[in-house]
Formats: sequence, C-alpha cells, structure tokens
Amino acid sequence: MPSLLHLFALTAAAFVGGHVVILGAGAALGLVRPRARPGARDLRYAAEFVGAEALMLAAALRLGVVRLDDFSAPRTLATLAAGFVWWEAWFYLGHRALHTRWLYAIHRPHHASPGVHPSLCFSALETVALSAGFYVPLALASRLFHAVSAATLALVFAGAYALNVASHLDARPVAARWRLPLGPARRHAEHHAGRRGNYGLNTPWLDRLFGTEL
Repeated sequence: MPSLLHLFALTAAAFVGGHVVILGAGAALGLVRPRARPGARDLRYAAEFVGAEALMLAAALRLGVVRLDDFSAPRTLATLAAGFVWWEAWFYLGHRALHTRWLYAIHRPHHASPGVHPSLCFSALETVALSAGFYVPLALASRLFHAVSAATLALVFAGAYALNVASHLDARPVAARWRLPLGPARRHAEHHAGRRGNYGLNTPWLDRLFGTEL
C-alpha cells in the first residue's frame, strides 16, 4: 500500500482534474459562469475543499476503510443507489445543522465567497462534516462486497460533484437556453437568496417531510 503522502498526492490530483473537467465542460456549454474574479479568500476555500476531500479519501484507503478490487457493474450500481439515498439524508441533516447559529460560521464561506463557482467554496471543516457521509456506503460496500473498484470511487465522487455543480447553476438563463428541467437548481437558488429552507441538495423529499420546503 502506498504511503499516506503518496495517496494524498494522487487523490488531490484526481480531485483537481475532475473539478477542472466538470467546470470546464459546464463553462464551454454556457452552463457555468464564475460570479467574479476570484480573490485570495476564494482560492483558499477552494483549496481547503479539494485538500480536505483528498486527505479523507487517502486516509480511508490507507486505513482500509475503503478497499479496492476489480470493477463490477452490479456492485457499482448497488453502491451508487444506496449511496445516493444515504447521501441525500446525510446532506439534508448536516446542511440544516450548519445553518444553526452554533455552526453557521463553518458554512458561511459557501454563501459569502463571490469569486468562484459556489460548488467550490467550502471550508475544510464543512467539507469534512458533509463529505464524511460518502464513506458510510463505501465502507459498507467494502465489507459486504469485500471491496470497491477505483472506477466505482471515480463514479461516486465525479457524480456527486457534477450534481453539486448542477444544483448551483444559474437556473433561469440555463433553463431558457437549454430547455432543461432544473428543479434542484431553482430550489437551491432560493436557499442561497437568504431564505431559511430548501436544505436538500438534489431532491425535495426531506424538505417536504420536515416542512422546510420553500
């Protein structure tokens, strides 16, 4: 097994590359536009986000929380399906907790940093709090199926980040140009407008269940 430093370098490069590809494709299609020229604080929080994600994944691999093996389509589909349901619940509860007065300082950079796409603006603490949810289904899959593949990990994290970008799109011009159904982006835009509610990211299920849908 490579050292933790080696794994961190590899996973950091993978996260940076994945973010560049997804945001670059979105920009080329006219779906993603930076809000302003990024400043030092914006770049710092983007680096905290990517660094924390890479360190968590590297540590999970090094400690055996996530075990790698050959690719299996059925195991990957099962992991993605269970992971999506779990992640929606984890994100809703964690996001709602981050909007309490005790924890909002951790979440404030995501709402306050104007210089890069909001899907990149997270403090390290917020990244750890929310992204820790990924490792429950991955660890479970590692135990039930004995291992997950590197391709499965790539799909999990690339899919999650693509959905994160999609939920932070500027919904009106994108919907008008591309005729896309952008319910998650519209709901999350209301949340970013300062209204208390719409804490879910990709689905409205838990907001409806707990009465926080706007």
